Amino acid sequence: MRSFETDVLIIGGGGAGAMAAYEASKHGVRVAMALKGLPQRCGNTVLAPGAIAAVGDWHLPADSQDLHFADTVKGGSFMNEQRLVRIMVEESPSHILELERIGALWQRESDGVTYSLRIDGGHSFHRCPFLEDRTGREMLRAMFGEIRRRNIPILSNLMVLKLLQKNGRVNGAVALNLENMEPVLIRTKATILGCGGAGNLYRNTTNPAGATGDGFILALEAGAELMDMEFVQFYPLGFLFPDSLRGALGGLLYYLRLLNRKGERFMERYDPERLELSTRDRVARAIYTEVQEGRGGPHGGVFGDMTYHEPGYLDRMIPALCQTYRKIGIEPTRDYVELAPTCHFFMGGVRVDQNWQTSLPGLFAVGENSAGLHGGNRLSQNALAELLVSGARAGKWAAKFARENPPLPVDGREAREAIARADRLLCREKGLRPIELRHRLRTMMWEKVSVIRSEESLQSAGKELEIIEDDLERQAPALRSRIWNQEVAEGLENSFLVKTAHLVIRAAQMRTESRGAHFRSDYPQGDNAHWLQHIILRQVDGRIETRRMAVDLAEMRPEGGK
Repeated sequence: MRSFETDVLIIGGGGAGAMAAYEASKHGVRVAMALKGLPQRCGNTVLAPGAIAAVGDWHLPADSQDLHFADTVKGGSFMNEQRLVRIMVEESPSHILELERIGALWQRESDGVTYSLRIDGGHSFHRCPFLEDRTGREMLRAMFGEIRRRNIPILSNLMVLKLLQKNGRVNGAVALNLENMEPVLIRTKATILGCGGAGNLYRNTTNPAGATGDGFILALEAGAELMDMEFVQFYPLGFLFPDSLRGALGGLLYYLRLLNRKGERFMERYDPERLELSTRDRVARAIYTEVQEGRGGPHGGVFGDMTYHEPGYLDRMIPALCQTYRKIGIEPTRDYVELAPTCHFFMGGVRVDQNWQTSLPGLFAVGENSAGLHGGNRLSQNALAELLVSGARAGKWAAKFARENPPLPVDGREAREAIARADRLLCREKGLRPIELRHRLRTMMWEKVSVIRSEESLQSAGKELEIIEDDLERQAPALRSRIWNQEVAEGLENSFLVKTAHLVIRAAQMRTESRGAHFRSDYPQGDNAHWLQHIILRQVDGRIETRRMAVDLAEMRPEGGK
């Protein structure tokens, strides 16, 4: 078993993890990153085309940080932890400037000085800096350039299987090297989870293959609390064809008009004031309704119309998407593209405080791994702002924790027990292939726990999930090789996904109302009198316990809320 030691360990290689590593390295501690893939090739950030929501010196005259705060809380259906929202709106502008200082490029107007700004659903003003349709990739380019200059070790192709503890503190992690199935033991004083969400729980998703809920379950099994797991966002515009692109982000709401098969701009019925710039939960449900009521297209979606733009505009603003359209035979300046909702983002995650520390000392969670900031529905562009702020805060405070606390010994037996799971899977000769189990899980979640839910669909999902869970111990890869055995990795990830599915279904059944991205056909209305409450989940002796916690309403309150 290979060993590695550091002061601060960051698990995950997306923008939140990279920002945490960059910030922690400023404070005189040893920092290391453990990535399930390769730098700038794993995580959701590299795929993010949008912009970074922030009201800085570039803001329009009538805009303000207070308006950004209000937009975020209203868009989140008042489920946001408002202290986290306030931190985000106040601190994100300085981080945008910091990224530019270390090399990121933001798009500018013709004067070469003024930032170009975007607006999207739920925002009151154009306020979001960006670069074409590759903003996330540009952020990572700048951050990893600085990470390399600071000689921060990057441990690539490691899947973390378990967090280790001593005296109630997380003091290490055990991982599997996916290149050769070699176990790796990492000793650390502080740990930051930046593993992203669990989009692969659903048949259609914008997420990369590695988004399998690892961070949620690592935290849960270590004893941390999870929160708001019922709130799963479905981005309205996912590709439906070809199959190789199914679920991938297929358009940006601020560059198109949505039409049904009758040619109607149907958002006029659902949100006549904001139209396509309504919040994502409303647009996704509107598309779902149009299709269910027979007004969808031949592939089960609706149509995105971009033909009204002046020549050259789309190629200038979304060059990568235009290239993709043309590769699949669609000319966006004259053709419509058929699109439908796709799983995009988990608003729920690990419960954290104002420094993004979990309920366990020395364990932090950032970006999509954490809960509370976005409430019941994330506004577009706020994810990239969140990853900067949460990463910087967690990096700073994890470094402080590491300086103030001595290392603790790790128990090698725990590490060997975690690795034994991989060995059992690798050695099993007969059974179910991991990809088959995952297909069943993703199909079930899509059909019964997606855009619209009900008690009937959730109960049915729970029963089917019990069968799928039993089949986890029947998984058997077709190949026995220890070199890049993707099936073993899929089998281990399936355990994370099944456990995450349990949490989503459990919380969705408890919340007997509709709010934000959680919509129940049997409880179609919101209930501020009873449900301005977070659902908290915690594992105790192998069982999931639940409790409620009042939402933070320190600055804004909805009508009818207690």
